[in-house]
Amino acid sequence: MIYIARCFVLTGLLFFNAAAMAGELVVAQVAPFGGSLAVAGRDFNLGAYIAFDEVNESGGVKGQLLRLVSRDDGYRPEDTVRHVVALVDSEDPVALIGLWGANSAQALITAKALDKTGLPVVGVRSGDASLRKHPLLFHVRASHRDEVARMIEQVSTMGVSRVAVVHEDEPFAREALVTAREGLLSRKMELVSVALVRRDSLDVAAAVDQLVAAQPQAVLLFTNTTVAAAFIKPFRQRRSGTYMLAPSTVEAEHLVKLLGNELAQGVSLAQAVPNPYKATVPVAMAMRNRMKLLGIAAERANFASLEGYITASVVIEALKRCKPAPRPEQVALALQGMRNFDLGGFTVNFGPNQREGSHYVDLSVISGNGKVRQ
Repeated sequence: MIYIARCFVLTGLLFFNAAAMAGELVVAQVAPFGGSLAVAGRDFNLGAYIAFDEVNESGGVKGQLLRLVSRDDGYRPEDTVRHVVALVDSEDPVALIGLWGANSAQALITAKALDKTGLPVVGVRSGDASLRKHPLLFHVRASHRDEVARMIEQVSTMGVSRVAVVHEDEPFAREALVTAREGLLSRKMELVSVALVRRDSLDVAAAVDQLVAAQPQAVLLFTNTTVAAAFIKPFRQRRSGTYMLAPSTVEAEHLVKLLGNELAQGVSLAQAVPNPYKATVPVAMAMRNRMKLLGIAAERANFASLEGYITASVVIEALKRCKPAPRPEQVALALQGMRNFDLGGFTVNFGPNQREGSHYVDLSVISGNGKVRQ
């Protein structure tokens, strides 16, 4: 299945038929295109498609067109490994992009699915510190530590002294909790309560009761979008004046759809890429202009699709630095030589021992009309 072809049949046919007639380079994405994380997975995939379509229109990279092949792992690590192994055998990709979550990445590492091929993964959708040193994982987004530190800095300027945390039973959430404890302690702020929610569970009633009783001034949500929405709705109905902050694992646009404008208003979210709605961000404008040309609805321009566009653009640049018909290990070498590469308002900086390409973090706030502002 090639997910993106479902959305843009005419463009997709032209895109893939042209690739079949010329030499082609395959880039693969294994991510959740179904289930609770499907919205962000599909939007990231869309952004990558737009970037590849754009370079293909100008002749591709050194005469080779790019083909994006996608598989749905349902956010199940065992399916991530199965699809990656199958894609390596059937499609011979030069890179993977947009791998979702620490569990999926760790499963690939444990299975040695990357070591056997030298296949680089660009744009891992996780800020987990344990993944930051692996030589084949190239991180385009900031770490969870970067995001949580920025969130703690923000609440400290708001006169907040009592903070609570609700988190999923996920590696990223446990790491975020450790960082939050350290940050709050260093600023002499009190962590009044910590509530645990099972991974990807919407059974949040106990967590809501626990945090309402603790009476925090601010709540940090280390969850995915659907769990965040499930918690925020009943919590705000009982305690409306509490500040709500979340890392970039929570997608702003999807949260608004789940909660509505009124309940989503005022929620603050860390963002690992620039604001896709700002005319002053060249990379965001480039994506939006291409979307308009392709007839893609303007509302599909969001933080997830911009991250996909940026990640695909990093892969394109790496391929431009390779000889024609590169192998995955050559793409990995080109990536690690990418120093201070400016895409237009977003800079990526890798190196021989540097796999954290960005420490960019900004905070956005959902306004009363459901729009995201910074």
